[in-house]
Amino acid sequence: MEPETGEMEAAAAERRDDSRRRFSMETIVGALFKQRRRQMRRDQDRINSYIDWYGPWPLLASLLIIALSFTDALLTMILLNNGAMEMNVLMDWLIKKDIRTFAAAKMAVTGLAMVVLVMHFNFRVYRIIAVRYIMYALVPVYMLLIAHELNMLAQI
Repeated sequence: MEPETGEMEAAAAERRDDSRRRFSMETIVGALFKQRRRQMRRDQDRINSYIDWYGPWPLLASLLIIALSFTDALLTMILLNNGAMEMNVLMDWLIKKDIRTFAAAKMAVTGLAMVVLVMHFNFRVYRIIAVRYIMYALVPVYMLLIAHELNMLAQI
């Protein structure tokens, strides 16, 4: 006795659902190399929606912010060795505790913040300002901080 067409389709659908839920190398390869969603599906989804591909500009901004954060930590250490004071109470405590803890905390906080900002790239804060503008604004703000630290170093 042959199974009915409806039963065969249901069995195939069940197998398909099971294969999507199982972890496999195909899942990893698909996540890394296959085309991902690059745009929102509907116009009303343009704000407050997640996508899988953000493009090169958020990546560039994130990498610049992380590099500038690293530079800030390095210049902070140089300035502290030359008699400057850390104004951030938490960072001052971490520096006094252990320099490695300070560096690890600074990089971890910056890296985590970049992940959160990129994830929410298409979102708005309080429906007013887009997260992308906050992220892009951090680059010149960090550059001004680095310029200030370099100016302080030049005066020593």
